[in-house]
Amino acid sequence: MKNLLLLLDNVSIRRKFIMVYILGICVPIVAGAIIWISFTSREIRLNITHYLDQSFEKTASDFNILTQTAINVANQINADVTIRQDLSREFSNPAEHYEIYWFFLRNRFNMYLVSNPDIAAITLYIDDPNFINVDHFRVLDDLTREKDWYTLASTSTSDFIIFPYSTTISISPPSNRVTVIRKIRSPDYLNNAVNYLLIELKLDRIISELNKEGESTDTYLTYAHNRIFWGTQHTNTSDDPQFLSLPSENKYFILHKTIGADPYFNDWKIYGIFDRSQINRKQIIVLTYILLITLSMAALSVFIIWSVLNSMRYRLLALSNHMKKVGEDYFEPLELHNPGQDEIGWLIMAFNKMITDINELINVVYKLEMQKQSIEIENIRAKYKYLQAQVDPHFLFNTLNAILVFCVKKNYNELANVISSLSKLLKRLLTSGSDLITVSEEFDFIEKYLAIEKFRFGGKFEYEIHIAPEVSESNFLIPKMSIQPIVENACKHGLQSSMDDKRKLSLTAKIKSDALVITVKDNGTGMDKKQVEEILNKLKNPTAEIVAGTETNSEKGSGVGIQNVYRRMLMNYDKRFHFSINSVLGQGTEIILRVDKA
Repeated sequence: MKNLLLLLDNVSIRRKFIMVYILGICVPIVAGAIIWISFTSREIRLNITHYLDQSFEKTASDFNILTQTAINVANQINADVTIRQDLSREFSNPAEHYEIYWFFLRNRFNMYLVSNPDIAAITLYIDDPNFINVDHFRVLDDLTREKDWYTLASTSTSDFIIFPYSTTISISPPSNRVTVIRKIRSPDYLNNAVNYLLIELKLDRIISELNKEGESTDTYLTYAHNRIFWGTQHTNTSDDPQFLSLPSENKYFILHKTIGADPYFNDWKIYGIFDRSQINRKQIIVLTYILLITLSMAALSVFIIWSVLNSMRYRLLALSNHMKKVGEDYFEPLELHNPGQDEIGWLIMAFNKMITDINELINVVYKLEMQKQSIEIENIRAKYKYLQAQVDPHFLFNTLNAILVFCVKKNYNELANVISSLSKLLKRLLTSGSDLITVSEEFDFIEKYLAIEKFRFGGKFEYEIHIAPEVSESNFLIPKMSIQPIVENACKHGLQSSMDDKRKLSLTAKIKSDALVITVKDNGTGMDKKQVEEILNKLKNPTAEIVAGTETNSEKGSGVGIQNVYRRMLMNYDKRFHFSINSVLGQGTEIILRVDKA
C-alpha cells in the first residue's frame, strides 16, 4: 500500500483525474449495468407473474360470484311454491296458460332480470305439450331435445351444469355468454317430468378484465380439457371449438388459474401466456434510457473534471514557475487575477505571505545591523562619558558625607535623610552591572527617590509601596530604571500641579494570571481622554506628531521618559508587554505595565 501511494505521488494530476474518472465513474457504471441486466430479468418476470396471478385471481373470483348469483336465482325459483303450483296446473286451453303467465309468472321472472344486470335471459323449459312458448317459458319439445345443451344436461348426474355458449333462440347467438342450467324436479309436474331452468349470463365484464392485460399477454378462458371459450387470439364459436395448444416454456411464461372448486366448474381455467422476448425488449428500452442518462452524466462529469483540472493546472503551473524565479532571488509575490479560495488559493496566499515575510525579514535584518552599529557607537560614547563622570567619585561622596555630618551635628535630621538618600541614588547610578534587575531592587531605588520627593513636598505628600510575596519569589526581571521615570512623571506632572494638600502616590506589584502587573497611581490633576489617546499614539508611533496647540506641559515633560520606558520594555519583552493609561481629569492617573509569562 505504501509503495502504491509513493507511485501515485509521481503521477501527474491530469493522469490522476483520468484514473479517478475511469475507476470511479466508468467502471462502476459498466459493472452496475451488467449486474442490473443479470438481476432485472428475474425481477421483471416475478413482477409480471405476480401481477397476472393477482389479476387472474380477481377475474376468477368475479366469474365465480357471477355464476353463484345465477345458481342462487335458480334455487330461489326452484323453491318458489307459488311458481311450482302455477306450473303444475292442467290447462284446458292456451288462453288459461297465457293469463297465468301475463299476470303472475312474467313479473316474477322480470324481477330477477332487473335486479341482476349480468343476467341476459331466464328461460324455463317445461315438459308439458299444453304450454305455449312465451318470453320466459318454452315447451320441451323434440326439436329442443336435439340441442347440445339438453344432451349435456340430461346426461349429467348433477343438478347444475354450466353450458359454455348462449342458448338464446336467435339467428346469430350473442358471443361471450354462458348458461347455467338447473334441473327442476317436482312430483306435482305432469308425469313427474324434469323441467330445465336456463339462466344465461353475460361475460362482457369478465372479458373486459381479461383484455386489460394488454398486447404483451395472450389470455384465454378454457373449459372441458382446454377447449377455448374465449381468447385474445381466438374467436368463440360453438360449431367448431378449438383446443388450446400451450407453447414452449423456454420462450413463454405460462400462468393458469382454476375458476372454482365446485363440480360444475370442472376444467374451467384462465391461461396467461407472456412472451419472454417482451422482457428483453423492456430491458433494452430501460437499458437505452440508462445509457442515455449515463452518457449525459459522463459528458457532464468530463466537463466538470476538465474545468476543475484546468482551474488547478494553470494556478499550480504559475506557482511552480514563480517558485523557480524565487530560487533565482526574485522575492516578489505571485500576482494572479483570481487565486481562488480553495486549498490552491490558500497555498498561493501562504506563498505570497512567505515572500512578504522574507522581504520584511531582509529589511529587519538590515535595520538590525544598522541599529547594532548605532548602539555600538552609543555604547562607546556612553563609556567615554562614564569615564568622565568617574574622574574622582570619592570627591563627590566625601563632599556629601561632609554635609551629612554637618547636618547631623546641627540636628537637621530631615535634611540628613535626604542627603543620605541622594548619596545612595548617585552611588546606584554610577554602579555598572546587568541591565535586568528584580522588581524588589527597582522598588528599593524608587523608595529612596520618593523620600527625596517627600522632603520637597513637605507634609503635603504621602506614598505607599506594596510588593506581593509571589512577585519576590518569582523569576521576573525588568530593565533597570524602567519604573522610576513613570514615578518621576507622576510626581512632577501629576502631583506637583495639584492643589490638593493630600497628594498621594501608590506603587504596587503583583502576579495576576501568571503575568507581572505593576501599577503606578496618583491623585493628581489627571488628563482627559484626548490627551491619553495622543500619548498612546505617540508611544506606538514614535514619528507621529501631536497636533499643534494641543500639546500640554505634562506631555512636553513626560513624553521622553515614558517613551524610553515603553521602548526598553518592548525591546525586552516584545508582544508579551502591555501598556495602558487610565486617567480622569481632576481625579488622577493610573499607569499599568503588564508582562506576560514566557
